Amino acid sequence: MGSGHSPSAVRRLLGATLRIVRRTTSSAGHRVRRAEIGKPLDTGGFLGASVTGWISTSPSFLPRTWWMWSANIGLSQIYGYAAGVLAGKVVRRAIAGIGLEMSIAPDHRRRARWAGAAALIGISAYSWARGVMRQREISHLVRAEPKGLSTAAVGTVGGVAFSAAALVAVRAVRSTAQLYRAMLRPYLPPRLVGGVSLVLTAVTVGVLVERLIRGRLLEQMIERAEAANRLISPDVPRPVSPLRSGSPASHETWQSLGAPGRKIVSSGASAEQIAAATGEDAQEPIRVYAGKSSARSLEETVEAVIAELDRTGAWEREVLVLFTGTGTGWLQEWSLSAIEFLTGGNCATASLQYSVYTSALSYLVDRRSPRRAGNLLLHAVRRRLKSLPPGQRPRLFVAGESLGSFGGQAAFRDLQEMLASVDGAVWTGTPSFTPLWRELVSRSREGAPAIAPILDDGRHIRVVTREADLHRNYHGGLYAEWKSPRVVYAQHPSDPVVWWQPALLWDEPRWLRERVGHDVTPAMRWFPWITFWQVAADMPLSIKASGGHGHSYHEEMVPIWAAVLGQDAGGALTLVQRRRHQAITEAIRRVHPRG
Repeated sequence: MGSGHSPSAVRRLLGATLRIVRRTTSSAGHRVRRAEIGKPLDTGGFLGASVTGWISTSPSFLPRTWWMWSANIGLSQIYGYAAGVLAGKVVRRAIAGIGLEMSIAPDHRRRARWAGAAALIGISAYSWARGVMRQREISHLVRAEPKGLSTAAVGTVGGVAFSAAALVAVRAVRSTAQLYRAMLRPYLPPRLVGGVSLVLTAVTVGVLVERLIRGRLLEQMIERAEAANRLISPDVPRPVSPLRSGSPASHETWQSLGAPGRKIVSSGASAEQIAAATGEDAQEPIRVYAGKSSARSLEETVEAVIAELDRTGAWEREVLVLFTGTGTGWLQEWSLSAIEFLTGGNCATASLQYSVYTSALSYLVDRRSPRRAGNLLLHAVRRRLKSLPPGQRPRLFVAGESLGSFGGQAAFRDLQEMLASVDGAVWTGTPSFTPLWRELVSRSREGAPAIAPILDDGRHIRVVTREADLHRNYHGGLYAEWKSPRVVYAQHPSDPVVWWQPALLWDEPRWLRERVGHDVTPAMRWFPWITFWQVAADMPLSIKASGGHGHSYHEEMVPIWAAVLGQDAGGALTLVQRRRHQAITEAIRRVHPRG
């Protein structure tokens, strides 16, 4: 049987057809792209981008680097342009709907354009200069070195370039949709052309974003995180003390601890250093840690921590503190060392690694693991403690910073269960989306500031924005007698990790309406979309702020832990206690000069 056409003839026919389609598509695509991308700026969009650009120079929590300026200006102008375009369309339709017509003479239009351009330039220069001055004010508040004018200048240029690139990208997407419509129009009914072209455009953009963001950027971040976790630094020596995980006597190998775990167990003061600082006899502190491994589950990692506590005799110490780490498993050395010095080394600290990703990456891809880690470790330890005679159990405390605070608090259903389960807790830089923090805020005494809520007159739980808040509330009022168990939420007003939340996109938070933070400029204001990105841009460098500001909790951890441990029985610090804390602070700085 034959079709009357040879295979070679069919191939020639198909090839000719494809060439025609390719030429037609290429020609149409070139015309569409040139017409769409080369269009002048929309007037409403340009005005909207200008206004949001001015607003974006307003202050936030921390001094800005050039890339923070760029991100704030660029993202704000993108939002402003879109809002301006939409507002312009609404106004034009409203004018057309009421039949209003306006006619402006050419010479008047030209004068109006020149006047408008001069006004825009003047307002832009003023807002930029005002923004630079506000940055100097913020630097003073958080004890940072002021940035030079070049930082703001480079950041502004970068922000404008970023928003321009985004506009080109959006127009490229629109030109793609128009190209699909041009291709489909000869083959589909008019009613289907728009819908099908929209679907094809969405698929095209989705594939590109998937390959760029997930296929490249996210994979590279994950690969770098895993490589950093495997890195064994020669500056981090393996401990020789059997009271440390990773030592020759430990069940956990040095390599298995991961980079953050190796740094934790190799750090810390010796018994001699503790004794020299406190003038009292001291013991060698115990530090227990288990790293993340693909060969074992999180439950098995918790069992490894329990085995290390058994091996080191941690149950015989006076104080046992369970830490939930950040995404990579990092723990704040100031908090660890404060406990060890204050207890004279008669303590054990324990933690585990549940991820190798940074806190930001963990928040995006795996928010379940920190909650499971905090929950599993606490309940495993409490089961072991119940098997010991009541008079031979160490006092149990829990702690965590940032994402570790979020994960550690997940071990409790509510605040009441936390008070019933442990002897005390220190939660540092707690993100505002943490359920127990939200409970505390919702139950706060009326009239208390949003940054320092007051629950039950501070009988058990106190929010500390600075050392003075340990024994008086934020406005200087007296608390009730501080009873055990004691819980401290340490939160700086200038810590963006604490106050950032998705709702900043559309809702003004109460803490910003009140503007009472002692290290936050009163000039900080809320604007839809813009404040969300301003605070988000503050977060990456907040850990590098001076101690006592941003996401850096340093010297204040000594008096905080002293209070939670009950070492200020009189309700306030004596002169002797203050001198002791100062000696401990200086000793920690000598042991960890880069802290």
